Amino acid sequence: MFDEYSNPVSYKQKFLDQNAFLVYYTKGFDGPKRPSIEEGEVPIQTLQYGFRNDAWQAMDDLLSELDFGLTETIRTDDLSKLIDRVISAVDSYISLAPSSQLDEAFRLSINKSI
Repeated sequence: MFDEYSNPVSYKQKFLDQNAFLVYYTKGFDGPKRPSIEEGEVPIQTLQYGFRNDAWQAMDDLLSELDFGLTETIRTDDLSKLIDRVISAVDSYISLAPSSQLDEAFRLSINKSI
């Protein structure tokens, strides 16, 4: 699912990632009378990968807690918080997907459950 709704890394983002040291210390200087290379909106790809990483981390924390629960007593409110984190992270990621694709996925999931 995560690869399906993630935009590929742009050339600009690759440049920023590979030259982070220079970009940081030059404050994004890209030449005289040119805007900083870091100006502009946060690329959707950055948001997608951030939400994806949050979802994986939340899921890993939940699974670790459940594994711990096999040998020790765990509190249900701790599990509830972890489940909420997973749902919130996945919802944030999915919210960036095109609405037409979300509608189609919902329609397909309804048909499969019948």
